[in-house]
Amino acid sequence: MPPIKTEGFVLKRIDFRETSVILTLFTKELGKIKGILKGVRKENSKISPLTFSEGAYIHSILYKRKSGLNLLSSPLLIDFPNYEKKISFKIYFWILKLIDLFISENQTDENIFSLLDKTMKILKVTNKPWLIFLGFKIKLIGFLGYGIRTDICCKCNKYKKISFFSPKMGGVICKECGKEEINCIKITNKVNSIIKFIKKTDLKNIENLNIKKEEGEKINFLGNLTIYYHTNLDFIWWKNEKNIFRGDY
Repeated sequence: MPPIKTEGFVLKRIDFRETSVILTLFTKELGKIKGILKGVRKENSKISPLTFSEGAYIHSILYKRKSGLNLLSSPLLIDFPNYEKKISFKIYFWILKLIDLFISENQTDENIFSLLDKTMKILKVTNKPWLIFLGFKIKLIGFLGYGIRTDICCKCNKYKKISFFSPKMGGVICKECGKEEINCIKITNKVNSIIKFIKKTDLKNIENLNIKKEEGEKINFLGNLTIYYHTNLDFIWWKNEKNIFRGDY
């Protein structure tokens, strides 16, 4: 197969043997791919370590193999976020982890790629990185096909007063249906309105939302439960995310 020129985000790096690395990239055209980059950790290598660091956005040439790891070559650094806020770096790497966890190898999704690209850039200028993270999470859930439904009851499909949230159904349920559902969580109209606003609002405008961090943490928790229910992961990946909403920044 002829070589393929591609650009993508480095989601994960694993040092391989003495001088090579295995990279997991998320690209627009090829989706999530893995490949080995040989010899870049040599002392006399002309390739900057930043080029194959997690979080870098790079150009490279991919040689697909029928068996074994794909081969990557000629990496070129296009961008690496130089965030002023330390929390923005943490959020960016948490987001890369989410992409790696929930995008399958060779799965392409231009919507998620564009969302990641936009998020990386907005984190450079935002004063509310925690809100951008929340916006990313809600929109990611939608692109993954897990919800979140906010307008009508997910159980009876009627426009009634919303009282609960069901991770299983991926959205809100009314008071009557909530009595029949075991695994549902009580929510306020304000929380539901916030989720609805985030869903329909461009990511760059989400920081205009005036909410408390406690509300953001609650919505993020609901989102995590929704993802958890619809995936086969058997561990809690979000245990450190609470720090995003409890810091003073």
